[in-house]
Amino acid sequence: MIFKQLQTLRWPDLLTLLGLLSVSFSIYFSLKGLVVLAYVLILLQFLLDYFDGKLARAIGGGTLGVYLDSFTDFMAVAASVVFGWFVGIENTFMLVAGFLNVGAASIRLAYFTAYKQKGFTGVPTVLAASAVSTISLLGYLFVPQYLDWFVIIYFVSAVAMISDLRLKKI
Repeated sequence: MIFKQLQTLRWPDLLTLLGLLSVSFSIYFSLKGLVVLAYVLILLQFLLDYFDGKLARAIGGGTLGVYLDSFTDFMAVAASVVFGWFVGIENTFMLVAGFLNVGAASIRLAYFTAYKQKGFTGVPTVLAASAVSTISLLGYLFVPQYLDWFVIIYFVSAVAMISDLRLKKI
């Protein structure tokens, strides 16, 4: 069989792959300066992540889906950092905050892949990515003169992802 790996995909995995496509295009559109479209694609990934999880719990998800989901969640955080740069948060602190977000997401996702838990500890990566993107877009649209200060939300996001805050899965 030529496509044996593709035969292991389940329906929830297809939603996950659509989410990966969504955040990949978000990065592309951020680079092109089409930040509103880039933002919409980050939010689309947030919705797809929600529904792929619901579908996986309803019909059963495969092992591959767990890894695909983590990778897609990581890419959502990376897309939100790129988005922040391209809406205009261009100070040196954003380089540090961006790295901390990507690092915190990596630690969080590896931890939850290795150690199964019923709920969430810390803010989920996709929620963090969507939140910082939303706040950054609002800053870009309404108070661009203060946008450099919005780097603070990226620092808060990194800490929130690896915090001990307990949240239920929805």
